[in-house]
Amino acid sequence: MKLLPPSFRGRAVHDEDAAHQASLVSGPFRARPRSLLAPADTEDLVHLVRWAGAEGLPLVPRGGGTGMPGGNLGGPLVVAMTEGFGAIQVASDGESVRAGAGAVAAAVDAAVRARGRRLPFLPASAPWATMGGIAANNSAGAGSFLHGAAAGWITGLAGVDATGTPFRTGSLGPEEGWLPERLRSLPAALALEALSRDPAGIPTGWPRVRKNSSGYALDRFLPSGDPFTLLVGSEGTLALLTEVEVRTARVPETRRVLLLGAPNPEAVVAGALGAAELGASACELLGRRFLEISGLVNRSPIDRLARNAFALLLLEVEGTRKEVEARLDAAEGLARQLDGGYLRADTEEQAESLWKLRRAASPIIAREAGRGLISTQFIEDSVVPVSELGGYLVELDRILARAHLDAVVFAHAGDGNIHVNPLVDVGSSDWKARVRRVLDEVVTLVAELGGTLAGEHGDGRLRAPFLSRIWGPELAGAFAEVKEWVDPANLLNPGVVVPLPGQDPLEGFEPRPRAHPPDHP
Repeated sequence: MKLLPPSFRGRAVHDEDAAHQASLVSGPFRARPRSLLAPADTEDLVHLVRWAGAEGLPLVPRGGGTGMPGGNLGGPLVVAMTEGFGAIQVASDGESVRAGAGAVAAAVDAAVRARGRRLPFLPASAPWATMGGIAANNSAGAGSFLHGAAAGWITGLAGVDATGTPFRTGSLGPEEGWLPERLRSLPAALALEALSRDPAGIPTGWPRVRKNSSGYALDRFLPSGDPFTLLVGSEGTLALLTEVEVRTARVPETRRVLLLGAPNPEAVVAGALGAAELGASACELLGRRFLEISGLVNRSPIDRLARNAFALLLLEVEGTRKEVEARLDAAEGLARQLDGGYLRADTEEQAESLWKLRRAASPIIAREAGRGLISTQFIEDSVVPVSELGGYLVELDRILARAHLDAVVFAHAGDGNIHVNPLVDVGSSDWKARVRRVLDEVVTLVAELGGTLAGEHGDGRLRAPFLSRIWGPELAGAFAEVKEWVDPANLLNPGVVVPLPGQDPLEGFEPRPRAHPPDHP
């Protein structure tokens, strides 16, 4: 059955073709919508949203398909925010850029680099991810350790709300539309003022972590009252984004890398905390199993670090040459304290060769999948306080061992953001029961450590059912009130961030060898 509004001018596919295209995502989920529609422009999107609202047909937005936890697929209608929203406009001074929601992040970064600027928060998926998706998920990457996630760089948004009304807010003014006014009335209308807050205005009970893309950003919105701050990270549940404006940063004069051996979990914590003190721009972790199956334990000169390491830490420093040399010297002092050895990259070429080790995660996982194991990213984005990182890694190993699951672990260690990719034989009769048990135990562990399940990928449909367990009933209730106030018909991406009654986190969970993006290494 084709679902198509009258006078729709964009691209439309239906039935099996829609199911195939909608399921081209990086995560382990599939969907079977009846139609996938790519609006031609904002006017086309307005008509689509109004028609869908009148017909009672929920809309699921998607960008480049790089999202992991199922927030970008569903049914019956998927809206591809790509083909009609690809414009890129760099400010004359290069200090900001406006990009359509469908503009590929790497292309936007390239446009500003031509002016000696950059987007330092971009995730590793930037060659495929769209700017709308990055804003919708409050995405982050390795550089976010120093520079923060996307939310700190986004200054304005435009889009279409659940009533089918276009809006502009923040630096994309003059501000207009129904949604900004509606959002500003949230505290009084929903009694959110009753939420106790600390002196900075952040709600009590908010996870004290360096990075978070779970829930709605009341920690940013309540102190500022700026509507766009609440839309960033809302995963298409409050509005469909059409345009994003972001600040840019100067390209640093130089960068260098130090690879450190961490002999135990305590050294991982000390290394991550020390990296923050010395002003490192990135602090990445390569877990023990990563080192083993990648062959790094037998590859000179890495093997002398990897052979007896619990993990390796990759520290990057950037700035002027004088600043970089001083930070590298400080990083060497940190490495000596950890007593696990280190390898210093003194040229750009050497630094890039060490970064290739970190980027080897996906090829390693793909290779294991070729041996009958499939990466099942269902616990891949948790964040814990950095001081709890070592304990989290140790208990995680115990949880996986009890379930007889192998896993590749790599992380943004400086942020306490851990990417876990269990390798599962989906041909076994009890694989899904073991996955469900591990998921439940990891949720409990993260909650006990005061963390969050999503650092940079959002809640999606996978993590939304655990909202109350992580956030507590008061904050989870506030999130539900936000959604109800802005989208009472639950038209936009239902079941994401705020769960539906009885929602199963593993609905549509069908792991298979990674095939999207098609040119992923």
